[in-house]
Amino acid sequence: MSIYPWRMSPSSRGPAPHFHTTFSETFIVEGGEVDYFDGQGWQTLLPGDTAYAAVGDVHALREERAEPATLLMALSPGVPREEYFARLATVNERDLNLLHEAHDNHFVDGYGR
Repeated sequence: MSIYPWRMSPSSRGPAPHFHTTFSETFIVEGGEVDYFDGQGWQTLLPGDTAYAAVGDVHALREERAEPATLLMALSPGVPREEYFARLATVNERDLNLLHEAHDNHFVDGYGR
């Protein structure tokens, strides 16, 4: 299992609806409020709430409030994502799809944003 802390900035779009083919994700809200999409609809998660996306489940996150939110992401089995997160901050639009593909992020159209 890999565990990564995430501080979502106020009004963060977060990742659009997507799925993974090799790992599941569990999100644990530590502070603030986060909106979670489970493939069917959006729900607000509060501190202490969790959300689980199994392998292949479409999911998304967003934070549309004036205050930041903090959460933990637990990936199972463990996946090294440090390079992915670091490259997200600097990758150009031309190479973004290649980065997502290399790190098992498959974005889908047709889901509410």
